[in-house]
Amino acid sequence: MAETSAAPLHFTAWLSPGLPLELFEVIAAHVADGLGRRHEVTVETKMSGPLAPEDDRFANGTTGIGFICPPSCLWLTGGPTPSVELVPLGPVHDDERNGGRPVYVSDVVVRADADVVSFADLAGRRVGDNERASLSGFVSLLSRLDGEGHDVDFFGELRQVGSHRRALALIESGDIDAAAIDANVLRAWPVERPDGDPSVRSVDVLGPFPVQPVVVRARAEPGLAAAVAAQLARPELAGAVARFGLRGFGPVTDDDYTGLGPLVERANALVPAGAEPV
Repeated sequence: MAETSAAPLHFTAWLSPGLPLELFEVIAAHVADGLGRRHEVTVETKMSGPLAPEDDRFANGTTGIGFICPPSCLWLTGGPTPSVELVPLGPVHDDERNGGRPVYVSDVVVRADADVVSFADLAGRRVGDNERASLSGFVSLLSRLDGEGHDVDFFGELRQVGSHRRALALIESGDIDAAAIDANVLRAWPVERPDGDPSVRSVDVLGPFPVQPVVVRARAEPGLAAAVAAQLARPELAGAVARFGLRGFGPVTDDDYTGLGPLVERANALVPAGAEPV
């Protein structure tokens, strides 16, 4: 470990509790230790990333490094003065559908005993979306509807429920019929149940999509994104995050995320009246 600097690194995790906060704490500690910096980690549980100026902790200087969902990355880098810079390495989750790449998929999930075998069977059903900044829980679902020539009236109800875990609990209880769930959240769901019963099952897969990126505050410290990437690439970190279902980190580019623009636009076009667009 290098000599500790007086300037701490401020990390914010927008992806918990869907993904465990401990995962981001392990990553943050490893990065800070490798850079010889003190650090702190805060968590934002109400959204998957900033989507409005008043929520932009990078622009107002309250955080320097973030774990966010791809639509937020698109928004934060898309204006005339981007508030973040992409760290050119992203997590590689241990899911064979990802092919060893820094991507992820979303599973369309129903109760294990539901009479649903495909996406088409969701016509007229009660479907949950977690929140508008989510690629896996909202954008993927709405862009799939658009791609098949439907609007939100295809569902009997589209209800914003706040998080992937909340959506899974509501499916289990029968309060909603289906939701699109980040596959990495879904994988942990039966493990966390006392009886190990999965209680839900996947009927379709959306994606793959570019993985949730790591970003740093633009213009804060020249070279910080590259320095963070160098720490993410160390084999010691790959070993430390293996218990969370990560193989390590792989290369990502700005083009991976700007390429999501059409999906986000299609999702926005189907947002119910009065809802906040991405």
